[in-house]
Amino acid sequence: MANFWLQNLLSYSLQIAVVAAAGAVLLRLLRIRVPNIRVLCGQALIAACLFLPVIQPRLPGKKSSATVQITTGPYTVVEPRQRSNSMPLPMENILLLLMGAGILVRTGMLGLGFWRVRRYRHTSTFVPGTFEHLQRRLGVAADFHISSEVPGPVTFGFFRPVIFMPESCMRNESIACHELVHVRRRDWLFTVAEECILSVFWFHPAMWWLVAEIQLAREEAVDREVVLLLNTREQYLESLLSLAAAKAGLDLVPASPFLRKRHLKRRVASLLKEVSMSKLRLSSSMAAFSAAIVLATWLGVKSFPLQAAPQEKQESKIDGPGVAVQPSPVAVLHRTPVAYPKEALAKRIQGTVVVEVTLSATGTVSDARVLSGPEELRKAALQSVLQWHFSSNSQVSSTTQVTVDFHLPDPAPASIRTAVTPAVDVPVVDRVILRVPESLKQKLESRLTLRQGDRLTPAAISDLSAAANEIDEHLNVNVETGVEGAVVVISLPESAAPATPGRIRVGGNAQALNLIYKVTPVYPALAKQARIQGVVRFTVNIGKDGTVQDVQLISGHPLLVESARTAVWQWRYKPTLLNGEPVDVVTQVDVNFTLTP
Repeated sequence: MANFWLQNLLSYSLQIAVVAAAGAVLLRLLRIRVPNIRVLCGQALIAACLFLPVIQPRLPGKKSSATVQITTGPYTVVEPRQRSNSMPLPMENILLLLMGAGILVRTGMLGLGFWRVRRYRHTSTFVPGTFEHLQRRLGVAADFHISSEVPGPVTFGFFRPVIFMPESCMRNESIACHELVHVRRRDWLFTVAEECILSVFWFHPAMWWLVAEIQLAREEAVDREVVLLLNTREQYLESLLSLAAAKAGLDLVPASPFLRKRHLKRRVASLLKEVSMSKLRLSSSMAAFSAAIVLATWLGVKSFPLQAAPQEKQESKIDGPGVAVQPSPVAVLHRTPVAYPKEALAKRIQGTVVVEVTLSATGTVSDARVLSGPEELRKAALQSVLQWHFSSNSQVSSTTQVTVDFHLPDPAPASIRTAVTPAVDVPVVDRVILRVPESLKQKLESRLTLRQGDRLTPAAISDLSAAANEIDEHLNVNVETGVEGAVVVISLPESAAPATPGRIRVGGNAQALNLIYKVTPVYPALAKQARIQGVVRFTVNIGKDGTVQDVQLISGHPLLVESARTAVWQWRYKPTLLNGEPVDVVTQVDVNFTLTP
């Protein structure tokens, strides 16, 4: 799970970088230099970054696991890489802890800033009636305090704003007007919101750049308003330069100081150089900016999509007539069905069996004991539970309980036919085996869409088959299910064996006339649910006695292959005679799966 969160955090960070980079390029290309418009553009960029996780679909989550390829014999087995025990915590957990620690530190610094402002309120001196004419002119009200602890003017508060000023600035009308304009614009709320965003995204340089650009543009906008109100550009510039040498020390305070030294050069240049944009140019620039940001957002989402969390929600499952397995606190990755004992059915016995399960570190069942339930039903429940495989999680207790309900099926009237599709346990991939030449192995390994631990859904098998056929249209994907999970085999069809003195080739239609015992394959439940149908084709070697000796896949959907193969292995033929002597036969067998409408 830690790897899932870290992977999504990396993708989200890259999406933010794409949006911020696009914004920076656009502001430069479109030459948007009106401060208020730049503030709006910066805020739009931050809003787009914050809503990125909301406006995008997530890819289906997969249980990701690092893999190493081990060559054994003529094929390759893909198995999980063993984690080294030298590090007590995985690296992804350490990185997430560092991220969380950074957020806590930044939040603590913000809280410390609020505490400092609270202290300023108690240690400063309120000066009533200060700059009343400016307040009436601007239509705002604020309390002016003299504080010896602040190196420059600072505005704080929303409902009853307070302006802290050193004693040397109390007679400076330009500085007072600057702070009152901040009050009228409600800039303090935006400043606090920006500091909160930086507390969360403290690690992302794009967010720091965006916030810095917004704060600079905001100060430039206030500078222009003050100059227009007082019509004293020279006096205002003198105020800026006189405070430039003041000692900094308000980085922790959640408020905009009158001057940040790193902004001085650009603010002075903005005041000295009048910049104006016509309404037509401004409208067209904003339209182009908006369209380009939407495009950049779409590109970021498509290039670095987020992953959905692996779904491990447990639901009650119906195994067969009258058997229901209730969900356990620990997610079940793979389990065998529970069969209703025939003796219990004959005696009309039903009830609930509760099994206590002890799990190993890997999620397999190391021990199990029945806590309660009818004696006739205990063995069936216990035998099944011992073969289950649970999700491994160090945070969850190694002991859990499983409840199995046995209910006698109600006899339905003969005139009523009810079609019931049993719930199907989606198997988990245990191994992926590549039985292909060396020239194809490397291509296949880089394109595998199924790994050990992934859910073997019909969509996943279809994706794997499509990826394999893109590399070589002759590749076959075969799925073999077992107790531990499903084994996925990718191979090339073996060429038919040449005719030998003891073996002949017979056409499929001709050999079908010699079939004396045929087992009809069971339609796989997963394939039925996915509405998959079609023909599975095999090359079959038949012995002299008419029994099937070998079955090689030619083509067919992976979900249908195993059921068809199991049935064909049980077929029996009349011995084929050549010159009066029985011979081996090579033939082609087609097994057709068709869904009834």
